Formats: sequence, structure tokens, C-alpha cells
Amino acid sequence: MILVVILYAILASTFIFAKEAVSYAKPCFLIGFRMIIAGSLLWGSQFFLNRKTAMPKREDWFLFFKTTVFHIYLAFVLEFWSLQYVSALKTTIIYSATPFIAALLSYFLLKERLSFKKLLGVMIGIGGLMPTLLAQASGSELSMELWRISLPEGVLMIAVVSATYAWFLVSQLMKKGYSFGLINGIAMFMGGIMSLATSAVFEGFSSPIKDFWPFMMWVFLLIITANIVFYNMYSWLLQRYSITFLSFSGFLCPCFGTLYDWLFMGGTLAWQTFASLGLITIGLYLFYQDELRSNRAKKGSIKPIPFE
Repeated sequence: MILVVILYAILASTFIFAKEAVSYAKPCFLIGFRMIIAGSLLWGSQFFLNRKTAMPKREDWFLFFKTTVFHIYLAFVLEFWSLQYVSALKTTIIYSATPFIAALLSYFLLKERLSFKKLLGVMIGIGGLMPTLLAQASGSELSMELWRISLPEGVLMIAVVSATYAWFLVSQLMKKGYSFGLINGIAMFMGGIMSLATSAVFEGFSSPIKDFWPFMMWVFLLIITANIVFYNMYSWLLQRYSITFLSFSGFLCPCFGTLYDWLFMGGTLAWQTFASLGLITIGLYLFYQDELRSNRAKKGSIKPIPFE
């Protein structure tokens, strides 16, 4: 379980890098530039390691295309567009729906149901977000604004649903025998091309980068932490834990984000942060105990898979 905590500690750091990177370039161009480089590195390494397995089978290309659309293109383009208008607080609230989306998709796609203990863990985790969220909100007018849904919030919710659904597609491809690097490499490369095409249509190619060297520094930090470390680590953990559990564990991300904001951005570290972390830890523990019991019931069907 410690690897799951490390996973979201890494993910939280990428928000700082992304916030800096987007200040030096247009959003869709940034996504396209970043994904093409990351995808080239991951997909290219597959050709270097084993050329015979570096190209998908013809009958699986459509599944790769769907993975590209939901895993990279829609998830990132819609999210970055909506973040121009949605506050960080409301973004956190919308992302808190991820475990419910994963559970709902698991029910319809995989016929999985949440046990009472898992459901209790999810509810405690949701409750754990409240101290941190309420600490950031002040005044009845702001509180009312938090629950008002507009076009950007709706678009962000579509991005969250897309990103959650994409992991079911990734899991399906892995069951077909494709490696993590190949799946992510192809999806990132193709998604990057689609994002650049979107940038050309809606943003134009006139001065897409404001300051080249700072832009490159933050982009490569994003590529290393998010595209290479996080995505491959998530894919590996997907072989050991359910999508619902990994999605639920994302409640740790706002806690780490608050910690990083205190350490690096001059933010304040209030008691509400520790209250949230404690409640989320309890919820994760309950969920994890039931997850562990379910895995043991599979009689060793889940085996460790090495990084590639």
C-alpha cells in the first residue's frame, strides 16, 4: 500500500510543474508538445527492446485508438481548458467524484459491486476532504458558488469521467499482453498529435511558447514525473489493485498538494489538513483491508509484474 501513497505524492508534484509550464505556453500546444516527446520515448524504447512486440495487432488498433482518445486527448484537453475558469477548490470537489465514477463503471463494465466495508471507506474518504475544503471556503456567497454548475465545471466532469474510463481500456489492453510502455507510448504519441492539431485550429501557431528554456525545463519535469513515472507506476499497480481502489486513493492527492503548497509556495498548513489526512487514511485502510481479502480469495491469481 505504501507504493499507492508514493504514487499520489508524485502526482501531486506534477500540478506544481504543470502550473509553471502552462504559464510559458498555450495549453493545447503544451499538451501536444509534451505528449509527443513522452510518447516517442516510451514507444521508441519498445522498438529498441523488442521490435516484434512494438506494433499492436491489426485487430487491436481500434482499442488503442479509444485509449488514446479517452486516456490522453479528452482527459487533458478538456481539463486544461476548464482550469482556465474553474477554481482549485471546485476542481478538488469535482475530482472527488472519481471513486464513485470508477465504482459505477466497474459495476456496468466488470459486474463488480462494492462491499459494505469498501463503501464505508469511500464515505469516510469523502468526509475526509471536507475539513480541507471548508477551511479554504469563507462566506455564504462563496459557499453557494462552490455548488453552482456551469459549462467549465461540466467540461471538467467529462474529463474526469474520460480519465477514469480510460483505465478500463488500459487494463483490457494489458490483459491482451501489451506492455505498459507500449500502451502509454502509443496513446501519448497519438494523443499529442491530436492535441497539436487542436492547437493549430483553436490557438494558432503564432508564438505558442513565451519563454523557451523555462518552458523546456518544466515540460521535461512533467514528462519524467507524470508521463513516465506516474503512468507506468499506475499501470503496474493496476495489476495488484482494483481501479476503484486506486481511484479512491486519489483522495491523498489534495493532502500532498496542500503540503507542497506549504513547503514550496508559501502556503499555510492548518489543522484541517491533518484532520483530512487522518480521515482519508482511515478510509483507505478500511477499503484496503477488503481489497486484500478479495485478492487472497483469488488464490494467488494476482502476481507481481516487473517494470518494463
